[in-house]
Amino acid sequence: MEKPENVRELQAGQLAQVSGGSGQLGIYRPGFRFKEASLRYLRQCVGDQAYNEAINSDVGRRHHYVAARVLLNQADWERFVWIEEFGSLDGFPERG
Repeated sequence: MEKPENVRELQAGQLAQVSGGSGQLGIYRPGFRFKEASLRYLRQCVGDQAYNEAINSDVGRRHHYVAARVLLNQADWERFVWIEEFGSLDGFPERG
């Protein structure tokens, strides 16, 4: 099956380049409408130092979502993607 044009697959090489980290490969559907809000959430989750190192890496500057995938656990990654699409966590389906 062909993937939609706006879906990006995160690659192991990208993940390894962001602060030497390892993250889960996966699919990311860029929202970009609320990129600044999602970046604020990322900084809130990981702190200033980790955020700055990741975002200022070569890959982080070009693909902020790769930095987020490396640094965030699965639950926070899902919130990050939601915020990027909708601008806040309003309506986010929390799991119990």
